[in-house]
Amino acid sequence: MTQHTATSDARDPSPVPHEIAQPHFFRPNEDLAAAMECARCEEQGITTPPGGAPRRLSNAELRAFKKERKRAREEALAKPQAKVPVDRKRTLPIGPHHAALLRGLWARLAAEGVGATPDGRLLGLTFAVRGAVTGRANFTGQDLRMLRLEDAHAALVELTSTGWLASTPEAVIGADAANPALCELPGLRGDLWTVGNGVRSRASGWLSQALAHKKLRKKPNRLRLVAAHLALHADPCGSVSLPAGDVVAACALSGDEELSELLTWLAEVSWIEDASASGGVVAARLTELTQPLAVRPEPPRTPPKQVPATTPLDVPVADRARDLLSGREAEVARWVDAYRGEHGHGPSWSAIGEAFGWPPRQAPDHDVTHEVFRLLRAGGWLTGFGLPFGLRAGEGRAGNGS
Repeated sequence: MTQHTATSDARDPSPVPHEIAQPHFFRPNEDLAAAMECARCEEQGITTPPGGAPRRLSNAELRAFKKERKRAREEALAKPQAKVPVDRKRTLPIGPHHAALLRGLWARLAAEGVGATPDGRLLGLTFAVRGAVTGRANFTGQDLRMLRLEDAHAALVELTSTGWLASTPEAVIGADAANPALCELPGLRGDLWTVGNGVRSRASGWLSQALAHKKLRKKPNRLRLVAAHLALHADPCGSVSLPAGDVVAACALSGDEELSELLTWLAEVSWIEDASASGGVVAARLTELTQPLAVRPEPPRTPPKQVPATTPLDVPVADRARDLLSGREAEVARWVDAYRGEHGHGPSWSAIGEAFGWPPRQAPDHDVTHEVFRLLRAGGWLTGFGLPFGLRAGEGRAGNGS
């Protein structure tokens, strides 16, 4: 509702600048109720737009409706319901932009040698994902225990001794949820990823879910790292093809022999299948259980519906509107009368515009149609503006001698 101060002009309908515009709701009326129940509109494929209010029920109809709803609820409660299994561990989908963040962070850690062991690399990756936006991350002792590090203190020393992590092992190990350790990440400063926290959070959640997969329970971190790395670099179909040297460097492994051992292990636990490491290339495919972890491609965007202009855009709107309407005012009024007689309610603007070939709402010259309706209203040819499906022929026909 528009508000006015004591000194404002009451004739000025403009809202207060800081006021938020309220949503517009259709006012219930007989024409709207008729349009929502119109069988002729249903036959012609015309649907009432969202927001239309249904016809108000009478007291008798309301009592009958409540009685029927109560009976249906009692029948549903009396009927035995089959239990539907709920998947509480639904795989968190990861998109190309989430995967790009994780891959970039992982490649940077490998290039800079952050963490000399799989435990140190996993800890560094966890810190990096948490601090990719701000350059700092909160950490607690419980977070360390969830990573199942063989020696949490030694893994922290790997990161703090080089200055990549600005904290102390004792501060992180002794932190709890009430007082987490705010760890600065100088290694990420100056080159932070320009992503939102939503992308960072989804990437972090996917990494945690992949490491906690049931196929990797109670497995060493070197195996969990390789498993997550392969899943992260799989295509949407689950196929993986990576240089063996890149996998060794990314997961801080000792060499190709350890990589071959871990690939065999992952095949045994059904994480991958058809695995091979010949020719210096790791080739594999995620199994049916792990394929949901693969990156999902973004769905194609729906192109906006565009309609070409049907009036010359270099001509003023008022002139174009007069050219479309001049001499046809009575014809439009008669058409609206005939439509109301057939349907029992008035037509929409779109229906009239389609019948007379005026620019539709998707066209760049739709403002011409607005001007046409303004002229019809000003001339008295149509009335009922402001009411949904309330348009009807006015007295303009008689007043203009038509």
